[in-house]
Amino acid sequence: MDKAQITIAHVVCTYPPYRGGMGNVARDSVERLRARGYNVHVFTIQDKDVQDDPRWVHRIPGILQIGNAGVLPSLFHRLSGFDLVHLHYPFFGGAEPVIVRKALRQDQGLVMTYHMDNVGGGLKGAVFGMHRRLLFPWLVNRVDRILVSSMDYGLHSALAELEVMDRIEEHPFGVDSERFHPGDEPELRARLRLPAGTPILLFVGGLDAAHAFKGLPVLFEALSLLRGRPWHLVIVGEGALKETYRTAARALGLEERVTFVGSASEADLPRYYRLADVHLFPSTARAESFGLVALEAAASGVPTIASALPGVRTLVRDGDTGILVPSGDASALASAIATVLEHPELRARLGLSARVMATTAYHWEPLIDRLEATYASVIQQQSKREYL
Repeated sequence: MDKAQITIAHVVCTYPPYRGGMGNVARDSVERLRARGYNVHVFTIQDKDVQDDPRWVHRIPGILQIGNAGVLPSLFHRLSGFDLVHLHYPFFGGAEPVIVRKALRQDQGLVMTYHMDNVGGGLKGAVFGMHRRLLFPWLVNRVDRILVSSMDYGLHSALAELEVMDRIEEHPFGVDSERFHPGDEPELRARLRLPAGTPILLFVGGLDAAHAFKGLPVLFEALSLLRGRPWHLVIVGEGALKETYRTAARALGLEERVTFVGSASEADLPRYYRLADVHLFPSTARAESFGLVALEAAASGVPTIASALPGVRTLVRDGDTGILVPSGDASALASAIATVLEHPELRARLGLSARVMATTAYHWEPLIDRLEATYASVIQQQSKREYL
């Protein structure tokens, strides 16, 4: 079949210009598939007015919207006529109409990228737990293929509790190694007025409640143990918790050594990686399943110090492309930072190895080849699997 005749719908809870890994992965996949001639459309929540969307991006108003979740019953009808639907999960309120449609129209192929487990405390955690027990098995048992960024994460996620391993495939996310590449940024360093010769530590992540698991409080605690050493932390990201984090840094006496730069444009983001000597990735929950920022740092030739979480440890290989520490352990994180600060030759070796890994194992084109093969298999299969 001619690629232009194959219609594919990607369903995802966030999409650029919103800054988030799930939306960025969807965008990168969709744009590369369209470049290869596929007729691909995106369906996402209408969370704000976006002026420059291409015609194939559809932002749907939800009946009820909370954070990145939204109830979108109209998806049931909007997905009519597509040969295959690619659902990016989790998507509360969006996944359900997709699965209901699949239950009624088994000839429409359905692929799910399982990005991460939902984790949380209090009422949110209780809701996630109830969903996981009551609805999650029903959802997953109706999917033709389940894609995970690494088998390491898949085997340690909520998927491991279900009998779905025969439908799980490893599909890592990719990186543009021409956009993210090693280099120096003296002009950016001067503009930010960073101390000459001081090693630059970098954190990249959302500063909102949805990304609270990124571990900034643990990082601040670790850096408070390293006051006697030269370093300066640059934080790239924006969100409602920004001032809370700024206050936390001030309370620990770190205010003069931490620079919040806010959001970085698409053009500027690679420059911040090149500015850095070390990238820090201290996430504290298994909602962190891969770590696009660690991959972008690797492509930039910058080593990462990260929490030893499933999935993350496939990218940050301890002693090879970075250093792993126990999640939430500020003392261990401080020790690892001190080690790379003291040994510039170690930083150089880890960064070189990280760049090689990014350009060989995570180049986008072979990964899209793999995705094409999965789509072709699902479409050919015509959903003949028995449903529970």
